[in-house]
Amino acid sequence: MRKILIFLLTILTLVETSSSKSTNNKREFRGAWIATVGNIDWPIDRNTTSGEKIADLVRIFDKLKEANINAVFFQIRTECDAFYQSNFEPWSFWLTGEQGKQPEPFFDPLEFAVSEAHSRGMELHAWFNPYRVISDTGAYERFYKHISSTKPEWILSFGKYKMLDPGNPEVQNYIINVVVDVLTKYDIDGIHFDDYFYPYTPKISNEDSLTFIRYNRGFSNIDDWRRDNINSLIRRIYQIIKLYKPYVKFGISPFGIVENKYAGTEGFNSYHIIYCDPLTWIKDKSIDYITPQLYWEIEHPKAPYKKLLPWWASVVEDRHLYIGLFASRFQSNQFIKKGFEIGNQIEMNRKFETVLGEVHFSAIAIYENRGGLLDSLKFKLYNYPALLPTMKWIDSIPPNKPRNLSLQKDSIQIVLEWKEPESNSQAETAYGYVVYRFINEKVDLNNPRSIVKIIIPKKAKFIDRLDKNLIGEITYVVTAIDRHQNESEGEIISVVVK
Repeated sequence: MRKILIFLLTILTLVETSSSKSTNNKREFRGAWIATVGNIDWPIDRNTTSGEKIADLVRIFDKLKEANINAVFFQIRTECDAFYQSNFEPWSFWLTGEQGKQPEPFFDPLEFAVSEAHSRGMELHAWFNPYRVISDTGAYERFYKHISSTKPEWILSFGKYKMLDPGNPEVQNYIINVVVDVLTKYDIDGIHFDDYFYPYTPKISNEDSLTFIRYNRGFSNIDDWRRDNINSLIRRIYQIIKLYKPYVKFGISPFGIVENKYAGTEGFNSYHIIYCDPLTWIKDKSIDYITPQLYWEIEHPKAPYKKLLPWWASVVEDRHLYIGLFASRFQSNQFIKKGFEIGNQIEMNRKFETVLGEVHFSAIAIYENRGGLLDSLKFKLYNYPALLPTMKWIDSIPPNKPRNLSLQKDSIQIVLEWKEPESNSQAETAYGYVVYRFINEKVDLNNPRSIVKIIIPKKAKFIDRLDKNLIGEITYVVTAIDRHQNESEGEIISVVVK
């Protein structure tokens, strides 16, 4: 009873302290998963040419940018395969229609995706499925060097589903090597794991009993050992990331229900079935962000969003919380008739101080504008650009402000130019810039409505086209941001337009 009272008081406190949050936040994580397994999002057709695949990916990024999405989770490893030039695993069947076959003409999807994301001011998080080897998503011939053939002793089998054995130390080392391969070769902003740990169905029984005998590490309870297998991998991944590239973020998107006792739900229990232990990740600070998949309606009879959201908001402590939303489901014809569930969930997210944004599963719901989702994001929910929330435990020192801001005006445009800031104490200058515009009003950099452009990659110039709305005293402010979007003080300049 005491725990329940504390939980209810926490929810009330979160609601009360959230009342000052605006409906459109200056800092907000607005993400989208681009799923490649089963060709859910991309490639739209694995049998098309490289040129057609590239054109499709450009179109997807263009649409996501139009919706003011500022981060993309790009799936690069679906079944111990690769959507990049891997030193360990074969090219994915979902990319070329034949596992082990590289794109012809050649291009590297991850390298291209990073470039496309960064050119639009978006973060790119490389999304890995850490353990899955073979699923029943699609029956196809495996490459002769696929891990299922080269290391059968590492595999746990559950009918058609096969996975790497989390309790085997060699498996853990292998997964780390795969991650490090990507981390060191590509200019990614984050490493992201999905929710496939031990199998959902059937639940594991004695398939790993021999592994437990050999590698139990002193555990007497096999369930605790299984959870620690996952947790120890996550701790090591976090340490490795911070060793090689401290600025790269690490996050996981677990199933939305940990145990039903926490939020009063009646759903699948991920803690005891797939051995998912996100409260330990948060406590141990072995992740930078967590994105629970809250894929149910606000009023769902067994797993209501309105119960799960405040519980998650109460447990994140000093790590970031972004909510996983099931956009593809709720924007389908079946659900959109019932109301704008996604819009209502986003508005509910903004009532909690510890909820710093959301990630949409999946990108297709946005880029195909299903149920008008792209339009709703563009014109209402995300109608202003947003900076990303900062992670002070990684970097809290902003760059110095831009120098020598100047302005030129003619009959059609206003041109702003400036010089890169001096290096700060961390020897950083600027990764990008933010341009604010105020028309006959007081300067307020906390108002997201005043942001007219987030310039990433950095370019020390901005052109504002004159129109009937730009009349009176126009004040511009330009700030510098670093890779984690810590923001400098601003350089100010004004002009009168008649």
